Amino acid sequence: MDNETVRLALNKFLKLYFDACHEVYEEINFDQITGIRFKYLKEIYKRDQVTITELANHFDISKPTVTEVIKIFEDNGIVKKKRSETDKRVIHIQLTDIGEILASTNKLESERAVLRLQEQLDASEIRTLTQIFNKISGVEQ
Repeated sequence: MDNETVRLALNKFLKLYFDACHEVYEEINFDQITGIRFKYLKEIYKRDQVTITELANHFDISKPTVTEVIKIFEDNGIVKKKRSETDKRVIHIQLTDIGEILASTNKLESERAVLRLQEQLDASEIRTLTQIFNKISGVEQ
């Protein structure tokens, strides 16, 4: 098989994957998450819960800037606010389940791509594809 045939087949697979990613991004308004905002998600994930003040101090930005981003995240179901039980003036920001997935992995994207593959391939072909992916990544089983 020539290189051009392999390249075109790979491009078709990548298109399937990126189309699946795009579907997920549309569903959760991922276009609202820029690079720095993604860092906020990672920091919330790392701390489990955090206040707006703590985020503002950590990133050396204003509280209104953080508040604006948190509002966007909240509107998109990525974070939720929880009032402190010890001090009712304090509001903690926590990730929702989808926020945790976004902050920790590309799980949603790859799950959607797997669904697309399952629509096109039978179980034997999926096993073969999995073996190929493992082989090219250096994880032979």
